Amino acid sequence: MNFRIAKLVSLSLLIAGTVIVAADEKDRKCSTSARVCEQEIRRMLTGRRYLGVQLMELNPGLLVKGVVADSPAERADFRAGDRLMAVNGHSTTEATIKDFKQLLSLSRVTGTLFVIVQRRGALKQITVRLEPYTESQIEKIISQHLIQNHAQTATTTP
Repeated sequence: MNFRIAKLVSLSLLIAGTVIVAADEKDRKCSTSARVCEQEIRRMLTGRRYLGVQLMELNPGLLVKGVVADSPAERADFRAGDRLMAVNGHSTTEATIKDFKQLLSLSRVTGTLFVIVQRRGALKQITVRLEPYTESQIEKIISQHLIQNHAQTATTTP
């Protein structure tokens, strides 16, 4: 997988609501053709499970910046402003987004996360089951990528 496609994964995760992409990454344009990007996004996301939160790194720790509508996170009652304290028994009080991604990958077998968040000073336990992306979500991710990174292709008709 080339560097640009790896960045594409980061972008798709942002759109799907898993992580926040740094501003310098958003300013880069994709050097791969629109068709290849579409195929690669579809291949990477079909069958892949997601949570549906946008995270922001604190110094230290992680904060839920937003929750994707109709996502597993919304159904499990995650809310913007929740601070992640632990995931599956691992402390996240000093975690980075990279650390969180690693914890997500460890949960691939069960697809379930046991999360403790701090909300308005109180601790709350949330159990959430990761779900596969729907076809409409994948289409939305592809469309947004094409608009942001392939504006000429997206607006030009053959």
